[in-house]
Amino acid sequence: MNGLVQQSLLAVGGMNATLADIQRYAVDTRHWVTNQQFVTFFSITQAAPGPNGMAVALIGFQAAGLAGALVTTLAKIVPSALVAYFVSDWVEQRNHSRIVMAIRRGLAPVTVGLLASAAYVFARETDVNVVRVILTVLTVAIVYRTRLNPVWPVVAGAVLGSAGFVS
Repeated sequence: MNGLVQQSLLAVGGMNATLADIQRYAVDTRHWVTNQQFVTFFSITQAAPGPNGMAVALIGFQAAGLAGALVTTLAKIVPSALVAYFVSDWVEQRNHSRIVMAIRRGLAPVTVGLLASAAYVFARETDVNVVRVILTVLTVAIVYRTRLNPVWPVVAGAVLGSAGFVS
């Protein structure tokens, strides 16, 4: 649980920014879930309505049942929520100050780096052959170059997989 509390406090950019570290902790360190289960849990929570932090609850449930789901969810949510609650007034009062603007500028590359590491974790687990690598690269290119909702390339990939074109 201590690892999830630390990740909660590091969650600059949201839950997705800490996925690589959550994967390392839940899969490699604690062995609560396998890599495939981790990717599956995250995929399920991305498709479901509600916060994508539900993946943590699924990991906790896999590790220790209902109690595990509750503990991991609280460990992920409460620390960052408390920091946000206590810091938000200070930031709002100094919203245009040099210090707040510098913090925001400094945290932007941290967030991008954390998101890139999360993308790497998923690509490493799912891109196990050339066809999947090409599909991932095409999806990223389409989403990056167009205003197309990312759901549509993902749905297209699912259809290709269901039809047997991607194994």
